[in-house]
Amino acid sequence: MSLEIPYGCAELMTDLTGAASEALRIATEAPARARALAHGVEVAARQERNWAVASIAARAQGVAALHMRDLDAASRYLRAAIRAAQRASSSRLVGEARMSLAATLLVRGYPRRAIAAISSSLDCLDGVAAARAMTQRAAIYQVLGLDNEALTDLRRALPVLRQAGDVQWQTRVHTNRSLLLITRRQFAGAEADLLAARTLCADNGLALSAAYVEQNLGVLKASQGNVVAALDQFDRAERGYLAADVQVPSLLADRAEVYLSTRLVEEARSAAEAAVAMYRAQNRSVSIPNARLLLSTVALVQGDTESAIHAAEQAIAAFRRLRRPDGLALARLARLQAIVAAGQRTPAASQARRCAADLAAVGWLVPSLEARVLAGRLALARGNRAAARHDLRLASRARHAGPADARARAWLAEALLRRADGRRRAASIALSTGLRVVEDHQATLGATELRAHVSVHRGALARVGLAMALEDGNARRVLSWAERGRASALLLRAPVPPDDSILAEQLADLRQTMSEINECRATGAPIGARLQRQVELERAIADRSRRLPPRPGSARAQPRSLAELCADLADAALVEYVESDGILHSVTVVRGRVRLRRLGAASIVSDALVHLPFALHRLARPSSSPASRLGASAALSRIRQRLDALLMAPLARDIGDRPLVVVPTGALQSLPWAIVPSCRDRAVTVVPSAALWHSALHRRGNDAVGYVASVAGPELPGARDEATAVAKLHSGASLLVDEQASAAAVCSAMDGASLVHVAAHGRLRSDNPLFSALQLADGPLTVYDLQRLRCAPTQVVLAACEAAQPHVLAGDEVLGLAVALLAQGTSSLIAPLLPILDTVTVDLMLEYHRQLVSGVLPAFALTAARQKVSADGSAGWAAGAGFICMGVGIR
Repeated sequence: MSLEIPYGCAELMTDLTGAASEALRIATEAPARARALAHGVEVAARQERNWAVASIAARAQGVAALHMRDLDAASRYLRAAIRAAQRASSSRLVGEARMSLAATLLVRGYPRRAIAAISSSLDCLDGVAAARAMTQRAAIYQVLGLDNEALTDLRRALPVLRQAGDVQWQTRVHTNRSLLLITRRQFAGAEADLLAARTLCADNGLALSAAYVEQNLGVLKASQGNVVAALDQFDRAERGYLAADVQVPSLLADRAEVYLSTRLVEEARSAAEAAVAMYRAQNRSVSIPNARLLLSTVALVQGDTESAIHAAEQAIAAFRRLRRPDGLALARLARLQAIVAAGQRTPAASQARRCAADLAAVGWLVPSLEARVLAGRLALARGNRAAARHDLRLASRARHAGPADARARAWLAEALLRRADGRRRAASIALSTGLRVVEDHQATLGATELRAHVSVHRGALARVGLAMALEDGNARRVLSWAERGRASALLLRAPVPPDDSILAEQLADLRQTMSEINECRATGAPIGARLQRQVELERAIADRSRRLPPRPGSARAQPRSLAELCADLADAALVEYVESDGILHSVTVVRGRVRLRRLGAASIVSDALVHLPFALHRLARPSSSPASRLGASAALSRIRQRLDALLMAPLARDIGDRPLVVVPTGALQSLPWAIVPSCRDRAVTVVPSAALWHSALHRRGNDAVGYVASVAGPELPGARDEATAVAKLHSGASLLVDEQASAAAVCSAMDGASLVHVAAHGRLRSDNPLFSALQLADGPLTVYDLQRLRCAPTQVVLAACEAAQPHVLAGDEVLGLAVALLAQGTSSLIAPLLPILDTVTVDLMLEYHRQLVSGVLPAFALTAARQKVSADGSAGWAAGAGFICMGVGIR
């Protein structure tokens, strides 16, 4: 939303009146130039005692200062403009100067004084000038949350401005009114306003106004749930602002909102904090509460309830000072949500109910829905079923209209209502309908990352279904709901990825930058500027990838029936782990029989994984002392026995000694299964979901090894020898070493290969898993590079530290190097979950390939290779224990 007219530029005029008018005309488009021009005019006008021209020139300086975020100067110039206009006895000039002063007062955080100033200006104006003042007043009303009053002023002003041909102010009416209509979810009207404004800007060269229009179009697309289009519009707006050398903190806040809607919480927090900092730097105190409220929501999603409550309380105090009922209602809901999440006390449902009513009264429909769902849940927690039914019934009315996240929450409310009424089957139907809403929304997103993060809404629905199935003790339904809540983003895969040249250039630039950073570190040269370049490139790559549209031909892999699953498993067993309320359960599928077991506390796994990597590393390291090795062995033995007792012993009668297809949950995603005694000599393949295993199984290529590529990364002792030895085991294999092992060459070799082996340094990025990488000759090969493969290799071996380690999101969605290849179409993948010692694992890798060449399937081949190297002692076993087989490792 803009508070001053965006003007175009013109040539400098020589007469004082013309020069003052020119300075005012360009004050928002070229504020520095306008300020310099107007200063000279004001000095000359005052010398001539031409108070009318002096007023116009002072006003031009004030408007320019406002857009340069020099608010003290803006107030000073505009008050001088009022005094000069009074000396000129011009009520029109007094009114116009007060109109500009009102905008400055609002930005400084004095909304009531701004209203007084704009109202007094209207007493001095008529015709077009009065229409402009009404447009300005509408902007002030809009910031104060007085949307009805704002719309009334805009409706009255637009015909006058249109008849007068006042293009700049018409544009402003359309732009500002669009935001009001978006808030009311009147999207058709908002789009019509923005398209009209875009046309006016294009026809009249209003470049800065055009950037505001693009930003508002982004807000519109985001409100409609079209994340890809929203990010693209924000990028257009940013280019416009950069061209005008203008910083607009609201763009950062809008981006943060979109990031938060897709649960990209780190990016959301960074953008929101940057918005707060920029608002402060520009002294725009009236806008800081909104950004603080956004920070509260981000902190809540991150689980930082203390920060969420603190930020919400700061926002409440600020909105109360500003007398903004809309912001106050939102901030109160944010505080209540954070208090509930903190779990220290259970607030009364009436508090959430009041929030819902206040939010509905000011037009915040989606937050009002959230408050109603919260009220229903709080009432249920206190045993007040009648009140809960009332709240949930109101919330469920929104399930057929609005954005996907709102409809998903409404279906969740409907499910909770039906569950409270004892209609469990009807509740399951409501949950399933809500899941389809989320799935349809996921299908509109091109980036796997966005699909994974947005599934937080899917997870909330699936968790309720899973809890109901566990309550009923129904193993088949537990399996079904567990599958519906995990790895959904990986099931939506396109056959052909987009060929985006800009993204390719950015990735190449990142590799060059990372190589330069490594060179500087080696020579002791400063790296600050290059690190900043790395940050900028990573942000650009992430933003570019998120804006890519869904790929043509995308289709969700559908889960098979239980009968088909059993047929595909044959003599193997499926073990799917689920967690509910901190308790692990397992579902086994063996020979058509499905069994549910309650196992124990999930914390046992996370506690064990804290010490596991250190113990394995000590055992695998040749230089470890006997005492160190003995201590590590004892610690590892205790860990192994605890995990076996929790995860496998209760299933022993169900699974026997069969090969396993394991679907882990939570911390189990990071467990190297070979360390569990019951799995030491058993073929185990790990998959993010049974549905993904089905999909990979039925698109497998020829088992016979055809085109093979073997790759060695730089600065890794033994990598070249390992890659060379692997290549010799496979007839006609391509060997990429030294400078040949560039990212482009490796990607080219991977495309369509039957088997690819990579021995390289691996780099796990927990802060951004899509920048986890394999280190190649010219720099890192990231997940973004792998997602550009047209035809993923059938089998892959990544002999690189932690290459199989996933980044687990809410709802058992996973991201990372290994799962990226599985999502692209790789059938089976061998990689370590832990850091590895390359010199110790060479024998393991070579034995694995010997097994493959002899026709052994991947999971069996890995088990056989482990057995072979374990014969040499604990070091060999520890080195092999960190590797897992993922995907279709067995039949």
